[in-house]
Amino acid sequence: MVSGSSDCTVRVWELVSAPSPEDTGDGGAAHVIRAEVKQVLEDHSAGVLDLRMNERWIVSCSKDTLIHVYSRDTLELVHVLRGHEGPVNAIAGLDSEVDSSGRLVSHVVSASGDGKMILWDVESGERIRVFEGHDRGLACIEFKNDLILSGSNDCTIKLWRASTGECLHTFAGHTMLVRALCFDPHTGYIVSASYDRTVRVWEWREGENAYARERGWPTGDGESRTSTSSATSTRTTASRRSKTQGAGRLIREFRNLHASHIFDVKFDVGKIVR
Repeated sequence: MVSGSSDCTVRVWELVSAPSPEDTGDGGAAHVIRAEVKQVLEDHSAGVLDLRMNERWIVSCSKDTLIHVYSRDTLELVHVLRGHEGPVNAIAGLDSEVDSSGRLVSHVVSASGDGKMILWDVESGERIRVFEGHDRGLACIEFKNDLILSGSNDCTIKLWRASTGECLHTFAGHTMLVRALCFDPHTGYIVSASYDRTVRVWEWREGENAYARERGWPTGDGESRTSTSSATSTRTTASRRSKTQGAGRLIREFRNLHASHIFDVKFDVGKIVR
């Protein structure tokens, strides 16, 4: 287990299973899990904001504008990724695969308060591509397959092609910072949570004439709202930035779910979107 803190450290924990002191010995085999600190990584100079881990690497990002890559085996600092000019608020990805030349590659994408995203090769520490298009800083990011989804303080969500850097679509509608995102690339469903206290469900379809007809969708407060106007405006924006045919639209809006800002959201396609 790995944790990151505003105390500027990354802590690596070892989980130990031990018999519970309340074990009655009747065959129930009660156990407790204890977490013991294996090592404290103290390389960041400001708060650690996000972490990713796979079988080879531990990657951390911080308010100090840096991304650190550690070997999971040795816990040594292998790469310091530099390129952002503001706090690195989120990182995503880190799936490993073998490329056409037989080389193992692991990619991670970082999102910063400077308004930029950067795609990195974790194995080599090289910067692959910079994504720019948001008007303000980025708060959240998702990276699945070849698609990157970013949420910003400019109140918009953007969908990008990782391999080319093109912006496929801009989703507009939130009125405050977009704080969290969930994305299922197989169905095209996107869920966003914002400081405006709404959770919105969107749909992305790739291909020409992805939506042949406009229709109304119910909102979270019982009203039905058509996405014609917002879909048209965002399609226009996307068409100027990308040659890829596709469309995105708002399916449902859930309002006033909380009394204050929403910080995170998760969803199950089968339960939330039918």
